[in-house]
Order: sequence, then structure tokens, then C-alpha cells
Amino acid sequence: MSEYPDIATIEAGDELPVMHKRAGEAELFLYSAASFNPHRIHYDKAYANYEGHQDIVVHGPLQGSWLTQFITDWAGPRARLLSVEWQNRASAFVDEELSFSGSVISVDKVNGSVELEIYERKQDGSVLMPAKATVKLGPS
Repeated sequence: MSEYPDIATIEAGDELPVMHKRAGEAELFLYSAASFNPHRIHYDKAYANYEGHQDIVVHGPLQGSWLTQFITDWAGPRARLLSVEWQNRASAFVDEELSFSGSVISVDKVNGSVELEIYERKQDGSVLMPAKATVKLGPS
């Protein structure tokens, strides 16, 4: 029996297991370097404060990468991510615990695909990033 979803048994309303992430200062500095992003709000607290942020800001593309990881970890190595779209609605900050959760909103058993609704939230429940994705599940 596989630990990944099976198109034969998955249904609209099924919940995905929650994933938690937290970015430290070193990770944000390294992500800035790897992505050639010199904007100091991502690694310099004093400068982030100067620009009006409460702390060092987590990169939007890093959060998008985590979102994609959340989907592909759930779907498994034999699945294909067909589409994903998200909106950054608020900022996440260094050392802040973020959670990714979602549910299946539709199932196409003929094509073997599912549509997902996903949210990245802060600990207080506020939504940072709503998203939708379509995944073609792998054979069971």
C-alpha cells in the first residue's frame, strides 16, 4: 500500500497533512545570495525596519517554493504538478512559524487529476498566500 494518494479512493473534501516551515536569518541570507536578490529587507533587520517592516522579510519566491514542495510531497514522486498559482497577500518574517494546509476540491478520475485549494498561514490563522493547484496523480 502506497503512502501517496490514490485516484480511486481520493474524494473532494479530503484534507492534505499540514506542513510547517520557518526561515532563519542564515537561510534567508543564503537564499538572497543563491537567487541574486540584493534587497536588504531579506537579511538586514535594521534596513528592513527602515523600510517599514517589523523584521527581516521572507522572500515570496521562497514561500512559493515551499508551497510547491507541500504539493509534490503530498502527491508523491510519480505524480506531475500540472499547474499552480498563488498570491502573496502579506509578509512573513524571519523565525515566524508558517503552516501550509489544503484540501482536494475536485477529482477527475478519468484523467487521474485533482484540483487542490491551499493556504499558507501565520500562527494566528491569517492567510499569507492562497493558492490553487492541479496535480495528475501517479499510478498506484
